[in-house]
Amino acid sequence: MEKQVNRTIEYGNIPFGPYVMRTIIPEDMRKRLLKDGKKDLKSYHKNLAGHLHTQLKYNDETTAWFYQESNFIWQAYREGWSNFTGLPNEGVELNAHDLWVNFMNPGDFNPVHTHGGDYSFVIFLDVPKKLIEEQDAFEGTSAKPGSLMFEFTQQAKPKWAMTGQSIKPRTGDMYIFPALLQHWVVPFKSKCTRISVSGNLEIMNRQNLSNDFF
Repeated sequence: MEKQVNRTIEYGNIPFGPYVMRTIIPEDMRKRLLKDGKKDLKSYHKNLAGHLHTQLKYNDETTAWFYQESNFIWQAYREGWSNFTGLPNEGVELNAHDLWVNFMNPGDFNPVHTHGGDYSFVIFLDVPKKLIEEQDAFEGTSAKPGSLMFEFTQQAKPKWAMTGQSIKPRTGDMYIFPALLQHWVVPFKSKCTRISVSGNLEIMNRQNLSNDFF
């Protein structure tokens, strides 16, 4: 019997698909957004796809403060995107479109939708313990209650490709993604309110960027 030879192999993968970044925002920013989101703000329902009882647009002062303070986050996203795609991290000029706060209650949901602009994000300011307990107790095969869903092309069964992600957010989580990436939010039943913030940014200097930049 021939002696078996131990072999090793080097391998990697080819990254493709949308780049989604996860981070945790600084606590002082989370608290400021939470406090300002409970002020007397204007309804933003007509501009959004969500089936939520309360969706409010932040005032100009809070919006300007947030986008100025979060500049380091957008820089980090661009660096991560460059590493993911292998394309150069060219300088981009970003313009903030809007900023709004979502108060998600039992039975509320967000259908499959996309956003305007080029980049979008969601920050989870407060994920109640009751909702986490409901997620942990869920026994079905679908996404857990309150999950954030990202979908890229059609689902593959058998699963030869990862075409989507189901995410159970926690307080302070922030996700940044291409605005055209389809996403939706699963409803929950727990008697609590989950608070999140979303917004969109647009690249203003497209004419100075490479043709394959996007």
